[in-house]
Amino acid sequence: MKRFMFPVVLALLLAIPTTTAFSADKILTIGVDQEAIGLDPNIVTAFSSHRRVDLLYNKLVRVDDKLSIVPDLALSWENPDNLTYVFKLRKGVKFHNGREMVAADVVYSLNRVLDPKTASPGRSYLATATAIEALDAYTVKIVLSGPLPSLLEGLASNNLAIVPQEVVEKEGNLQKVAVGTGPFMLQEWLPDNSMTLVKNPNYFEKGNPSLDKVIFRVIPEQASLYAGVKSGELDMATISQGAIILQALKDNTITVMRKPSINLRTFGFNNTRKPFDDVRVRQALALALDRTEIIKAAEFNMGQASGPLPVAVKLWAKDPASLPFARPDLAKAKKLLADAGLPNGFTFSIVTASSYEGGLDVAQVIQNQLAKIGVKVELDVVEWGVYIDRWVKRDFDAMVEIRGGSSDPDRFLYRTLHSTGGVNNFLFKDSDVDKLLDQGRSLTKVADRKPVYDKLQVMLTEKAPVIFLYSPMENQIMSKKVTGFKQVGNGSIYYLAETKISN
Repeated sequence: MKRFMFPVVLALLLAIPTTTAFSADKILTIGVDQEAIGLDPNIVTAFSSHRRVDLLYNKLVRVDDKLSIVPDLALSWENPDNLTYVFKLRKGVKFHNGREMVAADVVYSLNRVLDPKTASPGRSYLATATAIEALDAYTVKIVLSGPLPSLLEGLASNNLAIVPQEVVEKEGNLQKVAVGTGPFMLQEWLPDNSMTLVKNPNYFEKGNPSLDKVIFRVIPEQASLYAGVKSGELDMATISQGAIILQALKDNTITVMRKPSINLRTFGFNNTRKPFDDVRVRQALALALDRTEIIKAAEFNMGQASGPLPVAVKLWAKDPASLPFARPDLAKAKKLLADAGLPNGFTFSIVTASSYEGGLDVAQVIQNQLAKIGVKVELDVVEWGVYIDRWVKRDFDAMVEIRGGSSDPDRFLYRTLHSTGGVNNFLFKDSDVDKLLDQGRSLTKVADRKPVYDKLQVMLTEKAPVIFLYSPMENQIMSKKVTGFKQVGNGSIYYLAETKISN
């Protein structure tokens, strides 16, 4: 296989002190079932990319394992009024190329996200920002045109990571290079094989990372990931398939970590294509689906049925059973199709991939369920990179996805379903939904916001631009030698920065 050694990365390695030694007991090998689709934090969408970005870059703030906002590059911040945020930055933080990270880098990075030419999925997180300025080398002020209660949640997204302008301008983007401030640095990338990260000796968190290297190995089969951990070939693996987790839970030679996810499995449509431009058709498909059966068949019951907000976010999420179209009703589904002029059903395709995130298992169950109302589903199974490309280009009738959730409803729903949302791949436009989404982000108190998002959850399930299926469990299996790792619940593996490995 061809070896890719990117020039910027080589320069970084030459800058590492020659006294740095990598001992075998400080190397952690993690198995993943998907290759990263680029490394530019301001651009990437795939979970497989975000897992690498977690370790290479930092944001102003981050989400900890309790889903609380905590300092990252910003040591502190204040909110003197609803339209102003002032962040005090850490001093002495260095990019992997040795240059100090300062306020100008924050201004550049956030404006890069806002630039429509960047096509950043994180743009909506800053949608009401009217000014981002450096007050001095270590102070940044963000001024908003209207209140944005989810701003800190948005700033904790990898899509708003801080990047060095000179490297972006030299390379065009950061998809194949990585020059962040994170706990690890990119050493080598062998596409579809492995990626090696090495310890950042200048990381700002004293004592971290403990590991000298993290090696990602791409192993598409989940059973092989489990076998790798069991044999000692891997130290850790992200496992999604319920059958494998059930097997691992019976194995006392390894550690299994599980946590309810705040991500969502969805089945969405291109709302501009016929017949999905007819709400009756979308409602019919929703009524034909049995979430309980999908979770049982695809997840071995390791998931929770959900509405538009992940059920783990208890403050905001309505009970999915209380929402319209929550239970199967085949008779009503057939009537809706007939009313829409499709009494004999229709045929469409679902773009999917064989990896867990691509949702092939889920698509197969949906295929069988929709056949009961005369709808024929063709599965368009593509390679992972093609799946992402089709997703970005909105080139699909329907797709099964995993959508990254959030503990704040604005951060998730606005970018996903507002007509201007950065990841509104459904091309859904509805003035009533836009109005409520705009209203929700204009309010700051939970008591004022909750009725808005309660109404939105009902409205979205009625309009059905996308069918929200369930929240899966987040699972990690690891060797008993691995300690200190924590799960966040959103797929992040940031806590490898605090993880240790023993003999």
